[in-house]
Amino acid sequence: MRSAALLLAVACTAAGLAGCEYKDDVTDPTAAPTRAGRPTRSLTPPVDPGLAEAEQRNLGELEAVLGTRPAGLVLGGTGGIGGSGFRNSAAAVPKGTYTLTAACIGAPNALLTVSQDGLRGGGRAEMNLDCGAAETTRVELRAGPVQIQGFRPGTDPAAGEVAGFWIVPAAPGS
Repeated sequence: MRSAALLLAVACTAAGLAGCEYKDDVTDPTAAPTRAGRPTRSLTPPVDPGLAEAEQRNLGELEAVLGTRPAGLVLGGTGGIGGSGFRNSAAAVPKGTYTLTAACIGAPNALLTVSQDGLRGGGRAEMNLDCGAAETTRVELRAGPVQIQGFRPGTDPAAGEVAGFWIVPAAPGS
């Protein structure tokens, strides 16, 4: 009899509680997430029209100094070298000897680095460029990714300086 009374008391309590609704701070997991009302900021700073014009003018001069795009181009690029400079990369290049041709315009000098960081025995080359003329060097690269960075030494604000480069397989016997 005691167990029947206990069972009846538990059943009545459960029935009474089942009809209750408890508010909590848990949201519906299927609802779309909400975001705070703070606007996102633009990642690209506004471009100074004078700076953009100088860079375009210098890119035109750079094209004349570097010449036409060579056949067999493995990697090439141009960009502004003020501030943090520019970076280009290729996910994979075959192992071999390459000819690197580079030039810069609008600054007294620039630095171009070619690296295969993180690869055991990876290649690395640095070119100190005197701006206004194209310079060429040979680079030994391992198979794999390659990164190129061009920048101008110093901390002055950018003034439209640019650099560009070509990497092509070296001619046999060169």
